[in-house]
Amino acid sequence: MNNLFSIKDFIPHGYCLAWSPGLLWLHVISDLLITFSYYSIPLSLIYFIRQRKDLPYPWLVGLFAGFIVACGTTHLLSIITIWIPLYWLDGFVKGITAIISLVSAAMMLWIIPRALALPSTAQLHAEIQQRKAAEDALRESEYRWKFAIEGAGDGVWDLDVVNNTVFFSKRWKEMLGFTEDEIGNSLDEWEKRLHPEDKAGTLAVVHAYLEGKTPTYTHEHRVRCKDGSYKWILARGMVVSRSEEGKPLRMIGTQTDISERKQMEEKLRDSDALNVSILDSLTSQIAVLDAQGVIISVNNAWRDFAEGNALSECSQNMLGINYLDVCKHAINQPYGDEASAAYMGIKTVLNGEQGAFSLEYPCHSPNQQRWFYMTVSPLHGSRRGVVVRHLNITERKQAERVLIQLKAMIDISLDGFWIVDLMGNLIQVNQAYAQISGYSIDELTNMSIAQVEVVENAEQIKTHMAKVIGEGYDRFETRHRRKDGHIIDVEISVAFLPEFQQFCVFCRDITDRKAMEYELKASEAKFRSIIEVSPVPMALLSDEQLSLTFLNPAFIETFGYSRDDIPTLKEWWPKAYPDPDYQNWVKATWQTAMEKAQQEHTDVPPLEVAINCKNNNIKTVIVSAAEIINSAHEHLIILYDVTQLKQIEAKLNAIFNASVEGIITIDMHDIIVSANTAVETIFGYQPEELVGSRINKLMPSLPITINAGSAPIAEKHTGQIKEIEGRHKNGSVVPLDLSIAAYSLDDANYLTYIVRDVSLRKQQEHQDKEHLDQLAHVTRLGLMGEMASGIAHEVNQPLVAVSSYTQVSLNLINAENPDLVALSEILIKTQQQALRAGQIIHRMREFVKSHAKHRSSHNINTLIHDAASLCVAELKKNNIDLIFELQHNLPLVYVDQVQIEQVIINLIRNSIDALKHLPVQQHRHVTILSQLTANNDLQISVKDNGPGIDLAQQQKILMPFYTTKTNGMGMGLSISRSLVEAHDGTLHFDSQPKNGTTFYFTLPIQQN
Repeated sequence: MNNLFSIKDFIPHGYCLAWSPGLLWLHVISDLLITFSYYSIPLSLIYFIRQRKDLPYPWLVGLFAGFIVACGTTHLLSIITIWIPLYWLDGFVKGITAIISLVSAAMMLWIIPRALALPSTAQLHAEIQQRKAAEDALRESEYRWKFAIEGAGDGVWDLDVVNNTVFFSKRWKEMLGFTEDEIGNSLDEWEKRLHPEDKAGTLAVVHAYLEGKTPTYTHEHRVRCKDGSYKWILARGMVVSRSEEGKPLRMIGTQTDISERKQMEEKLRDSDALNVSILDSLTSQIAVLDAQGVIISVNNAWRDFAEGNALSECSQNMLGINYLDVCKHAINQPYGDEASAAYMGIKTVLNGEQGAFSLEYPCHSPNQQRWFYMTVSPLHGSRRGVVVRHLNITERKQAERVLIQLKAMIDISLDGFWIVDLMGNLIQVNQAYAQISGYSIDELTNMSIAQVEVVENAEQIKTHMAKVIGEGYDRFETRHRRKDGHIIDVEISVAFLPEFQQFCVFCRDITDRKAMEYELKASEAKFRSIIEVSPVPMALLSDEQLSLTFLNPAFIETFGYSRDDIPTLKEWWPKAYPDPDYQNWVKATWQTAMEKAQQEHTDVPPLEVAINCKNNNIKTVIVSAAEIINSAHEHLIILYDVTQLKQIEAKLNAIFNASVEGIITIDMHDIIVSANTAVETIFGYQPEELVGSRINKLMPSLPITINAGSAPIAEKHTGQIKEIEGRHKNGSVVPLDLSIAAYSLDDANYLTYIVRDVSLRKQQEHQDKEHLDQLAHVTRLGLMGEMASGIAHEVNQPLVAVSSYTQVSLNLINAENPDLVALSEILIKTQQQALRAGQIIHRMREFVKSHAKHRSSHNINTLIHDAASLCVAELKKNNIDLIFELQHNLPLVYVDQVQIEQVIINLIRNSIDALKHLPVQQHRHVTILSQLTANNDLQISVKDNGPGIDLAQQQKILMPFYTTKTNGMGMGLSISRSLVEAHDGTLHFDSQPKNGTTFYFTLPIQQN
């Protein structure tokens, strides 16, 4: 009975002989130990997870623990099945273990690269040690900084911008008379002590610095002390800590007491203001020189004195310049003798050799000649130096010169001269009029005008005098009665002198001239009828008397001079040519030409001269002369006015040399004949270095045009701007914009090259392209972040299929007669699903990575399918149908694949955002179309049946940073348009409210 059950009863029939007791207990004991070990490992893992809350991937540790428990259970069942044949239970547990094993293995393959990317314990320890060392160094640096500032006597403050609290150092508080415990750490403690007049400005400066509007914070203001007084403070500070968004968190600074400096500045300002106000109130130009002759102060009147003054050449900006050096420089200029005298006078006063110095000197400015009276006197007091005073005495000199000239003119004049009072009485008469009238000077003095002038009544004289007073000047002809009763013709020139309330009258006896006029009237009528209508200025010159006998209207209109102004060449020369040197040159040249023409019996050759008009304008004319054979031996002088032509030529030359673009003219042999100054800036060569050189010295890539003629080249390039590369003098390459123009001159053809240095533009374009690529990369990362969940679902489907196919493969392998054909098909499907998951991951990586711009040939329909595949999950999620209407056999496009895919994805996602808010029952669809346009471009359209875009938003929808989404950046469409335009295409849209939106863009096809 004790042996009723034996071990053999629990061993299946047929296996009894194979088992020995030793081998049996070896299996039992081994499986028990393995089971105990497997069960203890999960307990340790659970304890580890509970202690390490920050453990990465805890779910993987739990999955591994389940796998260990399942493995231990299989070994426990192995012991039980030896005694009790529970094979179904054993197989079921092994199946669960196999599933957990496969999942654990797959997840290990996924998690190992990410786990390896985590920092190791040694790395973390090293990083912690570096951070601690940096913190210790920072604390030590801050302690030294504060110690240095405190030792310098400045107060220190530390502002917590977020909490609005501030730390004030002990020195900061002592500076205002407070102890360390008397002022709290609130910012209000500082604000309420600011001077009322400085508070608003000081706070504005602080806020402007914190907002980033100013680069530094440095400000002077007043702060109230403990005793109620105010101190001037120089505050300086800087932000030392900012948030991730760039907002300031902490600001530290110093406070310096500058009250004494401010008091000294105030005293100096008061003293200087008094001195300056006294000097500026004077009309004389005053400058103060130190002992070395350096200008240390000038008054306001000095700036008016500066222009054109040979002894100044300065303005208020001359402070700090040595006035003696200015005088020495002027010695070699016009009025050098006066400059030398001024230099010696100032030196003698500075050296104490004389007490004062004075000098009268002229000064010729571009518009007029001025006279100045200069005095030099020493400074009084401890400071050595002199005061230089200039007084404008131009008016006095002019008055003296006028009086001298007037007296000489009156004495030597052949014309009669009167001074007449307001009553019409002669109060002064010259000898010439006494001879004209037959009266003596004494007889004429105090006579009335009516006694010598033939008039109907005295009222006519009064009326005429009133007219002269009103207009200031008059010129007319009248008749006078001589003492012997004869009537003579007189030409009167009268001017009113308001300063003296008198009339200045010149009387010229023109009786003989009038008689000749009557005799020559008939013949002159014919002659004048010819030249008076001529638009060219003409004059008749009498060779015998050197008088200008006639001036045509064009002459008077052009130059302003009448025959009365210039009756002879004697009056013409100084008026037409006021510069003596130039006048002598014209006289000599004209005389030589006249003599040569007379000797050779030819016309006088033309001469180009500059004539000073009556209104002081300068006219450039070409003078020619023709001899008139008559008794008077006259010459007809013809003056062609070429002033406008000269001005145009000067303007063109000025524009030519002032242009920032290089202008180069070459002949038909590619030889440079001219170049403007801008060429030196672009190529480094001076214009004179290039004349005579070939154009390919500057632009080697230009085609050779020798003997080609300018017409074909000009027709090909005129109106076009071509980008080429130039060569600088130093050998570097210069990017250029080139335009070409052709012209002919004197039967010779020329080409003009206009070049512009576009280095800065090229650099900016490169930076813009890099910036666009960065924005596009950020946008792609954002897109992938938003599409991550959908793409994860897409990746999960092939992975689940791989798992299912793997299980089926295992089942086929474990069968008694495995079906190899079915197993092969299952493995092929497993491979296809794994490749599909890999392709999705590959496209994601290629789409989001930042890559260099690379263009290649692509089929646009393939790009559309690849881009749409990344949006399939989001389309399914929102129940949106994707429809393709793609034209086949389209030409290839030469584009950047990732950039064009990004444009397509942006447009698809915009349509998804527009459709996902439609009612659930409404059908949603997005249609993508591709076609070849009439302009031979490819057009890609993305069309939806959403609500459309409001009219108000359509004007701004393509602008950067404008978005209609709650969390949008407003950069998608803007970046898309920039990417399309970078490919020489265009992006547009068409939208009707409630009728959907169509975005379409074009791309040029690839040219063979």
